[in-house]
Amino acid sequence: MAEEHDWLEVRLDSGSRRGLAEAIETRSNGDADAKRLTRILRSSRDELLLDKEQAVVVLDAITAEKTLSALRARIQAFLGQR
Repeated sequence: MAEEHDWLEVRLDSGSRRGLAEAIETRSNGDADAKRLTRILRSSRDELLLDKEQAVVVLDAITAEKTLSALRARIQAFLGQR
């Protein structure tokens, strides 16, 4: 049986982080948590830890943009979706 974690470790290059931040920002409607996540994505960190709420925001953005399919699959598995 696989272990469950409360977070998902993600590694993204700066271009992917920047594009993801822009996609989240366009869908955020001024949400404070989304703004915090976009600041994190625009930082110089390549490794990120996403909790379930952040993972949902990221999944919505990459699904709408039809990008980062490998990350989409990892997030769906993390969230228990198919």
